[in-house]
Amino acid sequence: MKKLFFLLALAAIITGPTQSALATTDCPAPSDTASMDLEISALYPNPNSGEEEWIELSNLGTNPIDLSLYTLEDSTANPWTLSGTLEETLTIRGFSFQLNNSNETITLKTLEGEVVDIFTYTTSSKGEILTANTTATTDTSATSETTTTTTETSTPVTTPSTWPIFSEALPNPEGSDSTDEWIELYNSYGETLTLDGLFLDDSEGGSGSYALTGSLAAESYLLISVTESKITLNNDSDHVRLLGVSDEILWDVPYEGSAEGLSYAWFTDFYDWTEESTPGSENAWAGADADADAETESADGETTYQDGDLSDQVEVTEVFPNPEGPDNEEEWIEITNGGSEAVNLGNWTLDDGEGGSDPFTFPDSTILEPGQTLVLYRTETGIALNNSNETVQLSDFTDETMSEISYESSEEDQSYAEIQIEEVQSLQASASGLGNAIFSTWQWVTPSPGALNPVWKQIKGEVLEFDGSLLTLFDGVSTWTFKTGSQESVDTLLYQVGNTLLVQAASENGLFEIMHSELVESPTLASKKAFPWGILGTVILAGSWGFYEIYKRRKSWQFEAKALN
Repeated sequence: MKKLFFLLALAAIITGPTQSALATTDCPAPSDTASMDLEISALYPNPNSGEEEWIELSNLGTNPIDLSLYTLEDSTANPWTLSGTLEETLTIRGFSFQLNNSNETITLKTLEGEVVDIFTYTTSSKGEILTANTTATTDTSATSETTTTTTETSTPVTTPSTWPIFSEALPNPEGSDSTDEWIELYNSYGETLTLDGLFLDDSEGGSGSYALTGSLAAESYLLISVTESKITLNNDSDHVRLLGVSDEILWDVPYEGSAEGLSYAWFTDFYDWTEESTPGSENAWAGADADADAETESADGETTYQDGDLSDQVEVTEVFPNPEGPDNEEEWIEITNGGSEAVNLGNWTLDDGEGGSDPFTFPDSTILEPGQTLVLYRTETGIALNNSNETVQLSDFTDETMSEISYESSEEDQSYAEIQIEEVQSLQASASGLGNAIFSTWQWVTPSPGALNPVWKQIKGEVLEFDGSLLTLFDGVSTWTFKTGSQESVDTLLYQVGNTLLVQAASENGLFEIMHSELVESPTLASKKAFPWGILGTVILAGSWGFYEIYKRRKSWQFEAKALN
């Protein structure tokens, strides 16, 4: 027995310190070997409809890696801490940031901030999986020197407040399109412009965007060759666009029907084709065809155009008067051809009413195809929109007003847009589209320059349930569920059970979000209206008459008593 106690005590002395050390040791930092084995192997930044974005990590070694010792971040540089253990590969979804479709950098770091891997891409197509072998710019050395280099060359996270304008483009050169095409930008300001954070591209879905870098001196030109930008301009029709870091459109210059050797250029207050290309210098208009060109110069030196077409199908569909950025650059007016035939807008005018800016006259080279939308920025039209009490008019060349809209006040970073409202009686009617009345209204909404304005559904129904964020209505046939927003933004009295509401809602991915709602009928108000005020009045009158008769009789009795005495 003594021998047994001796052996147990000896075992406790030997094992005790080891167990204590393990119990108090902090989580170990990742080893250099583990960090070198960990990489971003693939990204899915531009998913198909109904799918999610994801990031794939791979373990190139043989030992499991504790992911809780690492973070992921995008260009916003807000780290998101990982979790779990990585054996071979892991697909991560639901991260705290969103992958841009273009010009994005994803960085993998340790908790101490050391860079483990970097994945950079400039563009992505819908449904395309980007892999490290073909797309990424990676760095697995994870040294402090790498961290410094990455910081210096990281993608800009903000769009500059000012930027160059479109000056000229040669989409159909007499030589090779693949080598002789070019785009020219111009700095019209009296100071140097920073180009980092700006991107040049053509039509949506066309060539990949080209990142501008460096700076552009005051009142100078920047000539960008197709061999440098890889932006291939179409000969029949295309766009030249300048984008910000979030793919927001800063300006969009469309053109149609380029003839060989002609450049499309900006001439102070209009765009036109010219035979005299001036790459790197001031544009000089010489006319696209001296015999057939409709543009002439009058005796007083003003530019005139041939009259275009008459149409009642072209209208103003959206205006953006109060942007968050500079009004003189980001304001715009959108017009749309809702007809089935192309319309030449030669000598049509756009104006902001009496006492406002000078009217903008459309060149006769402005052709609006059926269904086409044209966005006209203030830098092009010179029309300065007021933030309140403003009117926008579109007139044809006979000075007849074809479209006019007005607003009393504006909302910052919201556009005033024509919204189509579709009245539906039930889910079945909504699905079939039969018998649904459609009308339009103007509302302040999220800007959508160049895109179709939204169509809202209008439903009338009784409130069945409201939980603070979701509203359920019954229209007599079908049950509808709507997203209403946060508690602070909704009127709980309006959404009381039993109320009958008229709701206008936008639909996205099968979920309806209320954009406007109003009360049609309330049981509480109805009961108040049904109170028998007439009966109460009759009772009050009858009571008053009775008290008056009793008063007269008492007076008569008092008079008779005095006479007897």
